[in-house]
Formats: sequence, C-alpha cells, structure tokens
Amino acid sequence: MKVFGFYKSKKYLQRVMLSIMASMVLVLAASSVSNTYILERSVKRIQEDSNLKVLSQIQYNLSYMNDIITRLSNFVYRDHFLIPLMFNGDLPKMDLIRGYRQMSNIMESSSFLHSMVIYNKSQSELYGTSNSFLLDGGITKEKIRSTLLDPANPQPTNRLIPMSMSQGDERIDSFAFIVTDSLKPFSSSQSGIILFIKSDWVFESLRKMNVASSRDQGEILIQTKDGQLLSSDPNASYLSSEHQNNINELVLNDKQAGQHTSGFVIGDLAGEKNMVTYMDDGLGSWTILYIQSYGKLMADVTKTRNQSFMLSGLFLLFAIGISIGLSYKLYNPIENMLKRIRPHLPSTRKEDAQEDDSSGSSSGRHASQSYGDELTLMSDNYMRLSEKLNEISSEHIVSKYYIRRFLTDSLLFSHRDMQHLIEKHELNISVREPLIVCVLKIDQFAVYDRMTTGSAKKLHSFAIVNIAQEIMGKTYPCESVEIRGDHVVLILSPSELDDNAQFNRVRALLRDIQDTIERYYGLSLSCGISDVISQFPYLSTAYAQALRCSQYMIVKGNKAIIASDDIKENLSSKQMSLPDAIERKLAEALKKGQLTNAGNELEKAFSHIATFSYEDMLRAVSNLAWTIKNAASDIVEHRIGTFSVDMDYIHQIPQEKETLEEIYLSLLSLCAKICEGQRPANMERNEIMLETVKELIEQKFADINLSQQSIASTVKLSSAYIGKLFKESYNMTITEYMNEVRLNHARELLERDNYTIAEIMDKCGYANQSYFFRLFKGKVGSTPKEYRMKKSIS
Repeated sequence: MKVFGFYKSKKYLQRVMLSIMASMVLVLAASSVSNTYILERSVKRIQEDSNLKVLSQIQYNLSYMNDIITRLSNFVYRDHFLIPLMFNGDLPKMDLIRGYRQMSNIMESSSFLHSMVIYNKSQSELYGTSNSFLLDGGITKEKIRSTLLDPANPQPTNRLIPMSMSQGDERIDSFAFIVTDSLKPFSSSQSGIILFIKSDWVFESLRKMNVASSRDQGEILIQTKDGQLLSSDPNASYLSSEHQNNINELVLNDKQAGQHTSGFVIGDLAGEKNMVTYMDDGLGSWTILYIQSYGKLMADVTKTRNQSFMLSGLFLLFAIGISIGLSYKLYNPIENMLKRIRPHLPSTRKEDAQEDDSSGSSSGRHASQSYGDELTLMSDNYMRLSEKLNEISSEHIVSKYYIRRFLTDSLLFSHRDMQHLIEKHELNISVREPLIVCVLKIDQFAVYDRMTTGSAKKLHSFAIVNIAQEIMGKTYPCESVEIRGDHVVLILSPSELDDNAQFNRVRALLRDIQDTIERYYGLSLSCGISDVISQFPYLSTAYAQALRCSQYMIVKGNKAIIASDDIKENLSSKQMSLPDAIERKLAEALKKGQLTNAGNELEKAFSHIATFSYEDMLRAVSNLAWTIKNAASDIVEHRIGTFSVDMDYIHQIPQEKETLEEIYLSLLSLCAKICEGQRPANMERNEIMLETVKELIEQKFADINLSQQSIASTVKLSSAYIGKLFKESYNMTITEYMNEVRLNHARELLERDNYTIAEIMDKCGYANQSYFFRLFKGKVGSTPKEYRMKKSIS
C-alpha cells in the first residue's frame, strides 16, 4: 500500500509512466500487427503464384487431351467403313455389320473411349456400340437425342461436352465429342460421329494434381460456360446449386473487375472462408477452379500471429518494468528538486517537516495534493522566487548605486548618513575598522573594447565582479562593483586573520583573481591598491589613489599589482620633461641614418620617462613621438632618403600602446625604418664588397701569396680604396684581419691534430717561422710549442 500511495501521490510521475507505457504498447502492437499483415500478404501472394502454376499445368493437360481426341476423331470420321453408317439412306446389312465391327475395333484400340455413336441424318438414326445403348430399350438413345440433337439447343463441335449416360444418376460419367464435316454447331440436320470419352480419363489429371502434396490443399473443379461445376468426386462439397451460384458470382465479378482470365478471389463458401483461384482452359469453353480453405492456408500465419502476440505480451510486461524504472529515473531530478523546495513552501513547511520525520519517501505527497501536480508546484514556487528575486535585484541595484556614490563622492555624505545607508542596505563595509580599496582594470582595454561584443562584455563584467568577490570574500569581508565598464573596485574590511588590519594577504588573493580570470576568460587584469584608510568617509580618496596606482601599469607592465610604495619614486619625481640634449641627439642620429645612436638615445629617453609621474610620462612620450615625426618630415622634405612611414600614425603610438615597453619597441621599429630609408645605394654595394673580401680571406688564408694587393685585384678595386673601406667599417686593416683568421686556424690545429709547427705554418699561409712565432705570441701570449703543451696538460 505504501508503494501504491507513493505512486498515487506523484501525478507527474504517473503521466510519465503512462506515456512511456502507452508508447511501448502502441509500438509493440503496431509492430506485431504490421508484421502479421505483411506475412499474410506474402503467403497469399506466394499461394496465388503456386495455384496459378498448378492450374497452368492442368490447362496444358486438358489442351493436350483435347488435341489427342481431335486427332482420333478426324481419323474416325474418314474411316471408309463408317462413312456408309453416316450418309447412306438405304444401308445394306453387310455395311452395317462392317461398320459395327470397325467401331468395336476403334473402341478396343482406344482405352479412354467410353462408347461411340454415329448419327445418320438421312435415316435419322443413331448407331452405337455400348451395351446400354443396344440393350436398354432405347433409353440411352433417347437421352442422346434429347441432349445432343435438340434443334433448340445446338451443341458445339470438337469440344468436350459433359454428359451422364447412366440411368437414374446425374453424375457425369462421360464427355461427348462431336465430329462433323462443318464447324457449325451440331444438330439433327447433319450427320456426324459422337465419341464419348470416359470421365475418369479427364478427371484423373485433376485428381493427380490435387494429391500432389502430402497435405490436403483444396479441390480442383471445372466450370462450364453455363456455370455447371464438374468434379472427379461426386460427393464434392461445392456441387450444390447454392454453392455453384456463389462460386459463379465470385469468379464472374472478379473477372469483370480486373478484365483478366486468371486470378484469385476470397469469399465465404459453405459457411467457411475460402480462396478461389481460377484460370480459363485456353479453348474458351471451361474455367479451371482451385478452391482452398483460407483457414488451412493461413494456419501457419495464424500460428505465427499467436506466437507474435504472445511474445509481444512478454515484451510488454518487460517494457512495463523498464518504463517504471525509466520513469522513476527521469522523475528522480524532479523528486530531488521537490525535496529541496518543500521545506521552503510557506503553507507546507511544518507539515512536511513532520512527514520527513515519519517517512522519507513521501517528499512530494502534500505538495502535489495542494498544488495539483509537481510541475505546478515548481511553477508556483518559481513565480514566488521570481518575485522575491525582483525585490532582491532592486535592492542590489540600490546597494550598488550607493557603493558607487561612496567611491566617487563620499565627502558629500555626513558620517551619520553614510553609516545609516551602510547599515540599512546591509553593505559589507566596516563602519568602525580601517578599510582598503583595490581597482582591477582590463589590460589592453582599447583593443578589448573594439573586438568584444556587448553580450561578452556583460558576461566578463559579471564574472570579474563575482569571482573577485568570491575569492577575496573567503578572507576579507568585501563589496565589489563595476565602474565605467573598464574596471572593478573592491572595498575590503579587515579580517580576523590579519593582525592590526595590515591586509597582508591582499596581494596573493589579487594574484589568484588574475590567474582565475585569465584561465577561464583569457583576460589580463592589472591591479591598484590604495593605502589603508582609517574611516569609511575617506573611501573616495582611497578609490582615487588605487585608480592612480593602477595607471602605473604603463611602467610595471600587464598583470601588475601596484601599491603606493611601488611608485614612490614616480610620485616624488620633480622631473617633468626629457633633457633637450636627448631629443636633439635622437633627431640628429635619425637624420644621419645612425640607427645605433638613435637606439641609444631612445633607450636613455625611456629610462628617464620611467621615473616620471603618470601625466608627465604621457606628455614626455607624446613629445618624443613628435620629435621623431618632425625628424622624419625634415628627412623627407630635404630628400635625404625615402622610406614608407605613415607620418600621421607616429603621434598615435602613445595612445594605442599601454606600456612603456610597447611604446619603446614601436618607436624603435619606426627609427629603424627611418634609418634604413636613408642608406644610399653605394653603401649597400660597399657592404657587399667587404663581405666578399672577408669570404676570400676565409677561403684562401692558406695561400702564402694572399695579400691586400691580390684581394684588391680580385675584386677589381684599388688596394688603397679597399683598405680604407675595410678600416672604416671594421676598425682593423685587411692584413690584421687576415692574420687573425690564420692564427685562429693555427690554434685549432695545435689543439686538435699532431701536425708539426712547420706543417701548421704551411697550412695557415706562413713562410717565415720567426714572423709566425712573433704574431702567435703577440696574440696568445705564448709560443706555439708552449701553447700545445699547456693544452695537452689541461
């Protein structure tokens, strides 16, 4: 009963279970019915094809028998012993005897003949061979006359005509086959021969086809043009006039509907559903019927259907079990949610608490009874919480508004008013303890603002405010608020873990906030920390100080955490601008194309700027950019050189870059472009030529005849000119450079190989031993032998 009550109280669970079970029932039922229907159609189609094949074989057999009889009849009709019996008006006795003897011979030679009759129209007489015809007193003769010689009902020739030759028995025991000299229907006005075929010979084929299978498949019948049914079994089920009418009606309607000569139709016969397959015999006189019990045909299908329904029932029971488990699985989150919601429902809190004490499994009973179902309960609770959230949201907006006012205009509030607002709105700001303010700014904000969508900005702002308050709030009571969209402000109150309100852990927590934001959102934050203030009315002063500290990330770089102690030198700096000499030398170096000198002056300038106050930094950097721009303009104006530099972009560099390092690198790159643009073409040729000289020396240093003169001859220049260029470029003569290359190779050979001194001199291009020893000792400080000994010992 507890289980029943549990499910009864869960209306939504009931709907889920019923929906799943109904779906499974429909799927299983539809699958079973469709499979059975498809199977039944397949069996009917296969059976129809099989029946038509059987009827085709019977049609062939009947055609073959008709052909045999036709050939025999033609032979008999032309027999000269029988012609007198057909046509002579006055028949001699010997002709009569010879005719009867010939008929007897023909009967003996043909096993399928029942009897034989010749009609002589001149005498209007019938001559027959059977005992009944000769001895029954004319009864058989009269039956033949009334059936075959009736002027009102002429019979077709060359066709099998069913007849009953027995007395008092309507069973078909023979088939009459009439042969005349014309194709007109036979009547008493013309002579002819009538062959009576044994009915067994015709029906034997039907009987053999009917028992070809090991089980009873049905009955094969022949339907004549007038609707009469012929069967090899006189006791066949369908030979009554009522059944014949039903069969004729079924077959005729199907033929007319489909305009075809073969097919099958299903209908009720003899109180039972039957399948009737039919096919014309091909001669235009009979229709072959194959009547089968539909129940027997579909016995396997019925068995399969019953098995399918039984399996479906078993699967249904299994599916019900699965649906109950699946429903409860799907319902479990709702159940857990209800357990959380119920204690907070105002009308059921007390009752639910009592139920929880008595039974832990009825967590939604009272709620569902009170609210309709579980979803209605949750919907009502959601609406109630939404209203409460709106109230909280309004209070949150008001609270954030006063926090912003405290940070920007705290001096406009009286001490009492400010304390009242803090207590009224339950702000997490201490009114008696010292406070500290931290500012978190997004680095590269101009690029961020340009590349980020509005929705992403809102998400980032929300994330920074909440993550910062969560991390910092674990140690320090704090309030956080976003201001102007580019920075977040934290107001921290002392922690019990801090001695004397020193806020010793603030830097570590700020670093944790920076790492968390960068890890999840890819944003870099710089932080400014104010000094400790003794009272909350000085919040705006602390905020201004923290904001000012954060601006000095221009010196400290991205992700810097800056307090007033870190920028004392900047705050106390009296220097407001760069020395004029630096700017002048920078301009001169640029105009002369001296990149090294320009880079040195630029480095000196930024070393000075790094010690300025923030405003003076911006001013000095801007002036420096203008100096570079003016120098570049003078170079272009006097056509000292050409270079691709955007003049308007130069003074924008300080606004686009946030740190001094970025500004320095941008200006240095700009100076490089200016200096490179001034280099004349002949200077480039001289550098190429001097590099060629160095390569020649390094390749041919072993040549004793290598000299400045030979090198000058190789490069097609004068010795004095090439020597001067080399000296100006490398501060050494070509000979000095040549000796340096040779002596370096000599040292390598002394250290590495066991060559003699003479061999080493030869490999390095020296012919004079004393000259080689003097040069080697002057460079290394020892003779070659002493150098080798020292190296071998070491």
